[in-house]
Amino acid sequence: MKNIRKSLGSVLGLALVPMALGGGVAHAAEKIGYSYLEAEYVFGDKMDADVPGAKNLDIDGVRFKGSVALTDYLFAWGSNASLNMDLPGSGNSSLNTQSIGLGGNYTLLHGANQLDAWGGVSYERLDPAGSPAEGYGLSAGLRWNACEVLEVNGFGSYRNYGNFDGFVKAAAAPGTVNVDGWVYGIGAVYKVTPQIGLLANWERWELSAGSNTDPQADIYSLGARWTF
Repeated sequence: MKNIRKSLGSVLGLALVPMALGGGVAHAAEKIGYSYLEAEYVFGDKMDADVPGAKNLDIDGVRFKGSVALTDYLFAWGSNASLNMDLPGSGNSSLNTQSIGLGGNYTLLHGANQLDAWGGVSYERLDPAGSPAEGYGLSAGLRWNACEVLEVNGFGSYRNYGNFDGFVKAAAAPGTVNVDGWVYGIGAVYKVTPQIGLLANWERWELSAGSNTDPQADIYSLGARWTF
């Protein structure tokens, strides 16, 4: 994880840029809103826990997200995902995640094809199979109105979940296990009306648990957004 730690300063800088610029000469966002609620069905069949006999696991469940604009340039967000994993020979197990964050947004391009940059910091919680850990995240991304009815977005996030016990500890190595890594993805929102949108996302999770285990997953989601 040396490259990740070397990149931490860069990610933090990206995350703070919108906040630093928010008080400048930029105008408030014209079309892209930061107050919304989302509900998603999450699924994937390529989760690799990097444990012998546990590759390309099926995963599915639901995720709820929300964001609220505090000012023209500052917003808060939260998400909660309750997922199920199909483990070979042992039935189902759980994978739950929570995130609460504070971010800033800055409009790079005004007009019909508005382009926003955003960044922020967050509290992160990850609970695979009843082995919870808590840490922090540093995130940055872009939101672009490709046309009147379509928003395209992308993000990258560094996550550090601290120390795990239980399932993850046993799978990785004896002793304390620190889990950190990257989460990144792209998505789109089709605006049925100015308030209602249909969304689709792809995410890639690349984590490191100790020196022996590097769990990875490709996750997809379909859902709806209500902007208020």
